[in-house]
Amino acid sequence: MLGSNTLSRAESKTPAIIVPYDSITYPGIEVWPQAKVVVKKFYGSEQPVGGERIEFLEEGKYLGLALTGGDGDGVIRYIPYGEGIRRIRIRLYHTSGYKSEDAEMFVGVWSRSRPIILVSVDALKERQKEVVFPFMGKLSKETDWKPAAFAVDVLSDMSKRFNIVYLYNGSLTDFQKMRSWLSMNKFPVFPMIIWNNNINYIKRLISDRGKEIKGVVLNIEEEVDLFQNKQLRMFRISWKKEKSKNKDEFKNISIVTDWREIRKGLF
Repeated sequence: MLGSNTLSRAESKTPAIIVPYDSITYPGIEVWPQAKVVVKKFYGSEQPVGGERIEFLEEGKYLGLALTGGDGDGVIRYIPYGEGIRRIRIRLYHTSGYKSEDAEMFVGVWSRSRPIILVSVDALKERQKEVVFPFMGKLSKETDWKPAAFAVDVLSDMSKRFNIVYLYNGSLTDFQKMRSWLSMNKFPVFPMIIWNNNINYIKRLISDRGKEIKGVVLNIEEEVDLFQNKQLRMFRISWKKEKSKNKDEFKNISIVTDWREIRKGLF
């Protein structure tokens, strides 16, 4: 049984969040698992925490200890063998002055033989109805979102033929909520890459895996702009009344109103 002193020390620790950075690599090729430690400040701002030790473990095996820098990031060296999705647990060192739930990182270890589909998580959500009055009827949590029609079934079918990489562009502190939402709604389990409007990251991803990327499913205009002229098959989830407008606005992209159209376009 924990003593009162132990409990008081735990309660006095500052809450923090560990943000895992999923990645993909080839079997036998080194990758650098990275995680960030942040604290949530006023008005939702995120402040990185430097000088913290974080531990990486895989199936109970200790992989290494990293020290976060001024940007809150800590990395280790890791060489996975054999194909599959590695699950790496990340936790704060026990002497930390912060407290946080453990985080889980996915590392996709894939050969060149299986094609890849990039999917924006925003394209997986049902469209929110327009809010007429401010602060009334808005969704308060990621878990309130419903999956877009047929998205789960189509992605589940596609996962039998393709490796999938989810693209996440949003608050770092909400990353784990988005992962929980995917799991809760039974989307297939694959790495979710944080790219946050970083065009250099997208360029590296396409440079490393471009020949394997079969298609890209997007939703918001910022994502479409980043992938324009990348010689990739692109789909944008839209709605009927917007389809003709979007078709004229974006070139070299298939505008679809239903996830089943994406399945037909890729199979």
